[in-house]
Amino acid sequence: MKKPFRIKSLTAVTLLLAGLALFLWLVGMYLLTALTAELAADRYLEDNEDRAELLAGNARLSQAWGDPDLYQNFWERAVWETVATGEFAWGTPIANGNSGFLQRRYSDQVFVANAVYDAQGNCLAGSWEDFFYFTVLTEDQWKAGEETSGHSARAPFRREKLVEGGLELVKHNLHFDAAAMRFTGVYDGTEMTLVRAEYIAQEDLWDVLPRNGSYTVSNVVEEAGLTWRPLYEDPEAVSAGAEQVTLYADYLDVCCQDKSPSFSYRGTRYDSVADMVEQVGPTLAEGSQNLSRYEGPDLLILSTAYYEEYEGESYLTAHYQGEKGYGGDQTEDVPELQFYVVSAAWCSPWETAMGELRNIYLITFGLAALLVLCVRAFLNRRLICPVREVSWGLNHPQARAEPPYRNGGWREPVELRQGYYDRMEQLRLARNETTRLNTALDYAKTAEANRRQMTSNIAHELKTPLAVIHSYAEGLKEHIAEEKRDKYLDVILAETGRVDAMVLEMLDLSRLEAGKVKLARDTFSLTELTRSVFERLERAVEEKELKLTLDLKEECTVNADESRMAQVVENFASNAVKYTPEGGSIWVQVWKGREGTWFSIENTCTPLSREELDHVWDTFYRGDQARSGGGTGLGLAIAKNIVELHGGKCSARNTSSGVVFSFWL
Repeated sequence: MKKPFRIKSLTAVTLLLAGLALFLWLVGMYLLTALTAELAADRYLEDNEDRAELLAGNARLSQAWGDPDLYQNFWERAVWETVATGEFAWGTPIANGNSGFLQRRYSDQVFVANAVYDAQGNCLAGSWEDFFYFTVLTEDQWKAGEETSGHSARAPFRREKLVEGGLELVKHNLHFDAAAMRFTGVYDGTEMTLVRAEYIAQEDLWDVLPRNGSYTVSNVVEEAGLTWRPLYEDPEAVSAGAEQVTLYADYLDVCCQDKSPSFSYRGTRYDSVADMVEQVGPTLAEGSQNLSRYEGPDLLILSTAYYEEYEGESYLTAHYQGEKGYGGDQTEDVPELQFYVVSAAWCSPWETAMGELRNIYLITFGLAALLVLCVRAFLNRRLICPVREVSWGLNHPQARAEPPYRNGGWREPVELRQGYYDRMEQLRLARNETTRLNTALDYAKTAEANRRQMTSNIAHELKTPLAVIHSYAEGLKEHIAEEKRDKYLDVILAETGRVDAMVLEMLDLSRLEAGKVKLARDTFSLTELTRSVFERLERAVEEKELKLTLDLKEECTVNADESRMAQVVENFASNAVKYTPEGGSIWVQVWKGREGTWFSIENTCTPLSREELDHVWDTFYRGDQARSGGGTGLGLAIAKNIVELHGGKCSARNTSSGVVFSFWL
């Protein structure tokens, strides 16, 4: 069955902390953004609530209205300048407020629309129109080097007919990049239907300007033969055959403003702020209205400037009550409206605030993320890690439990972990006791099995000689073969001696294994002892024609029980002689090594099997060769116990031609 998915505690804590931090960060940033947006709205109101009056005052409208014949098209020029004025007019900033919580954003965050209306509400010009306006120089005046004519004109244009890169030049850099312009089209004395527009680049003019003396732009252009760069081309603007003229200008400007985003105002959707001014502007001829409004993220600031005449005096005012606003008496003298200016600024204080707080958003978000990581690490160390350790310990009960941290940590996790480790310690002690009891039980079972095996081996070893003794004793009792009486008695005596020797060896082995044998400490030469043992076996060696090599060059003195060590050497030697085939070889060595004094005896014979090597030192164990050669199977076991009682060690290994038995003390 598939286990249900369960989220890890650390992951859950991380998600909860991240969600909480994100929620608090969003709430905090919303409140901060709302406050900053209010401050931004105050700044925008400060900058734009009197914009219409500033435009009307800075654009010479009052002067042109009072003396329209001062220059040709002077009034029209003033109107064009008014609607085309953006952030600056005649060197004076229109919006100069810098108060507020943060630095004011650039002016392109505010979309402005300006318009001039006559007293009847007819639009004379609006900033949503795209046009060049300039001081006219005819071709003759241009070639004659005249600087100005005092005659102004305007040339509307379509943005899509500008050359590539022309819109950017017109909107932002015309004052700086165009030293002069040449217009071609149909001209009616005030407006030109534009077919083509060209300009002289300011950089080209600077390259050929005379270093000393006076000059006119027209003379420099003509004398240097500067190239007119194309800016606008619309051959379909006029009908075929229409008379076209070419006009020049080195005093010029342009009206080409960005379109604002669409917005809703008092339930009506407007495509742009210019669309709103175009629709609402005519209604303001009846009187000024408070149309500024802050709806959602959008702030609309609409200002008006009325030019009135009253009792022979003219003045600008931001408020106009209309003819019906002065008590309703039509016979009473009331200010006479001459014209008015409407300026609307649309902006989004919320977008401004978010832009101004962008770095603060990033910094606070980073700090919030860092705080989440710190709290996560703190909770992980103080709460989750102790629980995880307990969980891991419960799932791995055989693993060793480390002691808990004594310092730091919250109370509950520390108590949980402490309780777990205390319980693990109890379980460890219980497991150790269980292991000890199981070991004792296994030892008892092994001892019992060894006892039974030993009893079986003893019975087996005693069975044969007792059977022989029994059969020969019966023969003597029945007087069978009286002539062999002495022989039967010799067999009975031999078998009795064999049984006696076996019993003595078993008693000796029992005392050795029980540690009840007291060893004497004699200082003797193991080399001489080995030599004397093989002297006693010399006849048996000769009978089997064995090649005996005694490598006894080094005198090796040991401190041990001489009689017991003689028993060991004699056992090793007699086994070698017994199991070496006729004509074989025996090689005996005694030497001093790093561990102590070594004795080894190697004889040629069939190598022992792995099983025989593993059990050769066991009690009553006899290999296939030993079974055919007699013996009790106790000799090597006794020798091993004697050597180990002296602190030494026995070993046996196969060689390429036989077997090596050795020990060291």
